[in-house]
Amino acid sequence: MDITQTILLAIIIVLAVFLVALGFQVFFVLRDLRKTLTRMNILFEDANNLIAEVKKPVESAGNFVSALTAGAGIVHLLKKDKRSKEKSGSPTH
Repeated sequence: MDITQTILLAIIIVLAVFLVALGFQVFFVLRDLRKTLTRMNILFEDANNLIAEVKKPVESAGNFVSALTAGAGIVHLLKKDKRSKEKSGSPTH
């Protein structure tokens, strides 16, 4: 074996070792990425549940305000009707 073949063999061995080490590093990075994505998924599910729990009372308050507004509109119409009857002179009883 001459010097050129020895150098090439040494370079091939060094590159193979680096590629194996790189493969292990990629494996560990992908494993950590999977764990991180799983944790983020759990976090997003918890946030979604929290938002749903906060949304329920807000929707109830919105329904209450809508009902209150509708009731105020009905009272306004009744007062308007009563005033128009009083102006026309027709008795209410």
